[in-house]
Amino acid sequence: MAEMDIALIDPQIAPEMAEVDRQIVRILGADHPFLAELNRRITETPGKRLRPKLLLLCANMLGYTEQDSSLYGAVFELIHTATLVHDDVIDGASIRRGKPTLNSEMDNTLTVLYGDLLYTRAHAAAIEAGRLEVLATITQASQKMIEGELLQAHVNYDLQIDEKTYFDILHRKTAFLFAGTTRSAAQIADCDEATCATLYDFGFQFGISFQLIDDYLDYVSNEATMGKPVLSDLRGGKVTLPVIRALAADDGKLADAIRDFWANPEQDVPALLIEAIHTGGGLAETRKLAAEAAEKTVAALSTIPDNKFTTFLRALPAFMLGRMK
Repeated sequence: MAEMDIALIDPQIAPEMAEVDRQIVRILGADHPFLAELNRRITETPGKRLRPKLLLLCANMLGYTEQDSSLYGAVFELIHTATLVHDDVIDGASIRRGKPTLNSEMDNTLTVLYGDLLYTRAHAAAIEAGRLEVLATITQASQKMIEGELLQAHVNYDLQIDEKTYFDILHRKTAFLFAGTTRSAAQIADCDEATCATLYDFGFQFGISFQLIDDYLDYVSNEATMGKPVLSDLRGGKVTLPVIRALAADDGKLADAIRDFWANPEQDVPALLIEAIHTGGGLAETRKLAAEAAEKTVAALSTIPDNKFTTFLRALPAFMLGRMK
């Protein structure tokens, strides 16, 4: 599918995405100016809205067009946003989507509490919707995501992290939420368990590919494109796959350079570090694994009858492989 055709996706779900935005405003409804200002800060930089888009595309693919699909899209977007708010505190990040983070302009306590509020509002909205099976999926995905955050914090600044641990964290932090998003689309459409499992697998593999590309871009993109500083993962102590693969062939010099970088995070990135990661094969291997996960994502839809939304969803993984932000 050509890149120009990808531009057709957003118009197909534009009314539903507008409803997602309305639902987010409704769910966040504030009765105090300070809370309203916090909500404004979050909604004025919406990001990709990828999770609600996936949910809506999957629901439409299954022939489901009821308004509650936008409600659940809003729920997943708010859960994702809550994790970003918390991540910025954990990482000490100052820039997100090209703008100052909440924690850089307020204290960490207020920022963490606001992230908690986003989680609570999202789950309250899911409870009000009354679909217990969907609520169970949302809750499971949220639990896995928080487990991933805990495990990530546990191994930060650890150069001994192995690939098994890396992928365990990736699955929990990213893949399970995407899987929950796409499975929820099948659940609200009252599909059988086999279809729900198919959509779950689709989202899970998509999440793996998406995160691998994110980790790849941290070393090859730039701040203007990404909306956040490059090498932000490494600055925050996160040892991702490109570094793990480079360390596997290291004679000790790269590890020393990383430790020195961590000890002096305001310094320019050591040239040795950049050279080792760019020449050690880790970046190419990370992208290769992302492409393999993208292929599995497409293959997961092999049992779903063809329609224009199936076509869009099959094209989306390849499009995401080519992104630069």
